[in-house]
This record gives sequence, C-alpha cells and structure tokens, in this order.
Amino acid sequence: MPDNAKVYISLVSAAGLAAMAYAFLDPPWPHDPFRFCAYFLLSLVAAALKLRLPGITGTMSIGFVFVLLGISQLTLPETMLMACAGVVVQCLWRAKSRPAPVQVLFSVSAVAISLTLAYGCSWFVRTAFHAESVSIVLAVATCLYFVSNSLLVSGVLSLVKREPLRVVWQQCYLFAFPYHLLGGAVAALMAASGQEYGWKPALLILPLMGLVFLFYRFYLARFEMAPVAAVPATALHAVKTRSA
Repeated sequence: MPDNAKVYISLVSAAGLAAMAYAFLDPPWPHDPFRFCAYFLLSLVAAALKLRLPGITGTMSIGFVFVLLGISQLTLPETMLMACAGVVVQCLWRAKSRPAPVQVLFSVSAVAISLTLAYGCSWFVRTAFHAESVSIVLAVATCLYFVSNSLLVSGVLSLVKREPLRVVWQQCYLFAFPYHLLGGAVAALMAASGQEYGWKPALLILPLMGLVFLFYRFYLARFEMAPVAAVPATALHAVKTRSA
C-alpha cells in the first residue's frame, strides 16, 4: 500500500475517534430507553442486510435509515452508538474474509465523521432557518451523510489505485445515490408519521425500504456476469469499504 494511503487511513481514523469522543462528551443515556433499544436492535438487523458493491470489496446496507431517524429523533450520543454498532455488524456479519481491525476502525471512523457532520448541519438548518419540516432536515442530513461517507472511502481507493477521486467516486458510488435518497425519503416519512401517530406505528412504513433493498439487490445481480474494474489486491487487503 502507498505511504500516502497509510497516512490518509491514520488521519481519518484519528478524526473518527475524535468525532466519537465529541459525541460521547454528553452521557449517552437515552431519553426514551424503549424507543432507543427498539431502534438499536432494528438497526443491527438492518446492518446485516447487505448489498455487495460491484468493482470493490465493499457493501451497503439499509442501516443508514435508522441513522437518519436518529438525527431527527435522538441525541447525538444515541445516534452515534447506533451507527457505529451497525457498521461493526456490517463489517463482520457473514464477511467473505474477516476484516483486519484497521479496516473496521476506518469504516467506523468514516461513519462517525459523516454522522457528526450531518447531525450538526441538519440541526443548524433547523435552528438558524426555523425549519420545522422533517423532510427538509432529513434531506440535508441524507445528502451530507452519503457524500461525506462515500468521499472518505473513495479517498483511500483513489490513493491505492492512483486514480482521480472523481473517477473512483463515480465508478463506485454514483449509482448508490438514488438508493440513499429513497432511504432518506422513507426515514422522513417515518419521522413525520411519528410526530403525528407516535414512533411505533411509524415502523410499519419500514417495509418500503425492504422493497427498495430488493430492487437494488436484483439490479446489482446483473453486474455479476458483467466485467467490472478490478481493484488491486493491495487495496482489498488494505481496507474494506462499508457504506452504512
């Protein structure tokens, strides 16, 4: 692996640990323990439902829907704990090859950085512009969370493959943007319904994301027989990407 890729991984990991430390400065005790536990357990199950990305050793799951719900309904420590635990499950559950600790740390760190950015900006929009609409807040959160996470992961792939960042991002993640937008729409619908009817009935909307997951699963299956850009073995050994 190139030295600059090693430095990049170290910097992202350090920034991720700092983001987690910042989130847990406040006690992570949930204001609504039952709701938090329900979201936490469901997010772990959702993280185990993975789509394998074509061309790279990486996956994406539907666990990010609960991260977006956490941004709209939970505190930063609660959401951070849920997001990081989901990434660990996504990395380890039925992995084709067991990832090294540095790979898991990088994936968790990328999510922690992205969550901190999305959480802070979405709440800034809510307070500065008095945006009471959950849809607006989650639209901001969805875009920032996806763009930040995908760029951080694409960064290390770009350094390892020695290709422009824009090219790597387009090849690996551009097609996943609609998937995350649909997930953000489902999260916004659940959050808005939760305000009217409570968070328990809002969970009945979650199967909509299951349909999106199945559609993308069939869509990606078409790539199994198609040629894809190969990632060097050093990249596969260096880091496994996870888009939570």
